[in-house]
Amino acid sequence: MYGRADKKYCDDHCRNDFHNNRAVHNARLTRLTHKKLRRNYEILSGVMQAGVSEIPKDELLVYGFQIKSVTESELREDGTMIYGIYDIHYFEKPNRLIEVYRKSDVPSYW
Repeated sequence: MYGRADKKYCDDHCRNDFHNNRAVHNARLTRLTHKKLRRNYEILSGVMQAGVSEIPKDELLVYGFQIKSVTESELREDGTMIYGIYDIHYFEKPNRLIEVYRKSDVPSYW
């Protein structure tokens, strides 16, 4: 490379190529993450639509549920870890049952 000592790219094409490749990688990662979240949400939503509030953890895993794909988590004072995927939340009971519920703290004017 010629020119300034702090010059990062040889020309505009190289600079554009670098940033475009980085953007493609980030978009792919975002798409895969959102796909996992959407799948988990569909599984939990289906459980709730079936009128079930508790389901064995192993059964969720058979459906393809991915435990680590959540949008939020909260540790309660009693030591229970609550996980959430958008507006659906769940926690694991000691007997490996997962209790599922819809969080309804959205203001009524929304």
